[in-house]
Amino acid sequence: MSISATFAAAFGAASMQGDPAFAGSGAFTASTDADRRAFVGLRAGTLGVGVEGGYRINDYLQVRTHAAGLVYSDDQTVADIASDFSLRLASVGVGVDVFPFRRVFFLTAGARYNFNRAVYNAQPASDYQIGDNIYPAAEVGLLSGEARFAPNAWFAGAGVAGRPWNGPIEVSLEAGVYRQGAPSISYDVTGLLANDPAFLADLELQVERAQRDLDKYDSFPLIAFNLRYRF
Repeated sequence: MSISATFAAAFGAASMQGDPAFAGSGAFTASTDADRRAFVGLRAGTLGVGVEGGYRINDYLQVRTHAAGLVYSDDQTVADIASDFSLRLASVGVGVDVFPFRRVFFLTAGARYNFNRAVYNAQPASDYQIGDNIYPAAEVGLLSGEARFAPNAWFAGAGVAGRPWNGPIEVSLEAGVYRQGAPSISYDVTGLLANDPAFLADLELQVERAQRDLDKYDSFPLIAFNLRYRF
């Protein structure tokens, strides 16, 4: 709700500011100055924490490159097995920002090289239900799974960006969607059943169940706050 209100305010401000000269003055101004088109900065959001840099080509167009990462750990149930779950985010990409009103509101889209993956290890138990059967933990050994996502991902969204009181520091907030595709699931076991055909057939069923549980990471909200220095 607050992000929508911010975007609405930006639309309103853009519609009222008919004079192009207004874009370079005020308490929160667009970065259209010819001597402050380049920038470097820090980034934090749902893709992690990282850095970015870019260049405003003209009043309407800006290009950016950014990299971010984060490790998020939690207890989750994956394919009906309680697990120590770790979501490991890492990506680097490029994007294009379009400023339709030449001012603070922008539309953004781009592509990222995606290293995101999830790792989950079964928590200790006396036995595990794998597929349609129950197996003693002593024979399964360590049970670990991994979900890898497509290396090529894309994003699209909208945001606002401006420099308080016309200084060199710029702040930006953007929101949209990040699409990285359905995960590819694999399992690893260390026990005596690792080469048992019946067990491996049940493990394939486990892969299908894990796929359903982790498909929710196919797409997720992209929200980022950026703090930049323009020069």
